[in-house]
Amino acid sequence: MRDHFKTALLFVAFCYLMDSTCMIASAATTEVHIVKYTADNTTMIGEKTVTYQWMEANLPVMGDGATHYYHQGPVFVDDADPVREEHLRWNAAEDTNVQEKDMGAVKGTALKELCDLAGGMAPGDTVKVKASDGFVKTFAYENVYTPAARQGPMVVTWYHADEGYVPKYRTGMRLIFFADNSTNPWGIHAFGNNDWHESAAPEYWYYYRQGEENYPTTTGLSVQYISDVLIFSHETAGEKTPTPRATPIQKTPLSPGIGIAALSVMCVIAGMRRHYDEKDAGYLDISQKDR
Repeated sequence: MRDHFKTALLFVAFCYLMDSTCMIASAATTEVHIVKYTADNTTMIGEKTVTYQWMEANLPVMGDGATHYYHQGPVFVDDADPVREEHLRWNAAEDTNVQEKDMGAVKGTALKELCDLAGGMAPGDTVKVKASDGFVKTFAYENVYTPAARQGPMVVTWYHADEGYVPKYRTGMRLIFFADNSTNPWGIHAFGNNDWHESAAPEYWYYYRQGEENYPTTTGLSVQYISDVLIFSHETAGEKTPTPRATPIQKTPLSPGIGIAALSVMCVIAGMRRHYDEKDAGYLDISQKDR
């Protein structure tokens, strides 16, 4: 009986640990750590950590809190002709699975403004936008600094009209593309699949994978819970004056009982999580929902 009781206690403790860990791994973020590396991808030449309050007070605010921005989900069509099938899935008309992907009336800070805090980017550089759960997307200089109007500025959003500021804005900080309203039939600000096809190099295209089928989508580019912006440059150490290190911001302590073990489990879960997408149907081999 005693052994059964111990087993039950351990099971309850494990469930609590797993639940707490998942909450930590998927919680909205309130600050962003920006780092710029030299060509060796290791040496830091710029670093800055800022909160959303600092961003709003010191950098240009993108969005008015009233205009809604949309991405586009997968277009589930098939055709015997693979060329025609690919064309249909990129959906140049931008008329399918768009209004369902309303990112809300949001406000935020342009990604390029954050990059500039750590020394900025130059042609040929890339930036990784990283989430607190480990999910990462990489983007080219051109898409961050000189985006086409149909793509729009890349914005790290920290306010949602229906929810308020992070952390009440539950999926923030979130990367949203503020595309223009020129392509779709409704005249809304939608970042369509074909917009990305025409704006980015093929290595940056994103696909929702279902079995052996690949469906282009821009929702998968919308990184949630952004915690880090990592710039990988072609500079060498000493080429530019390093940006002073930012004063560390006091972190909110973990609640009692979670401890080191929770953080260890979190790291494992962050790399292995599989999510079911209720709207698009199918399992994603990524750590965030394709939303």
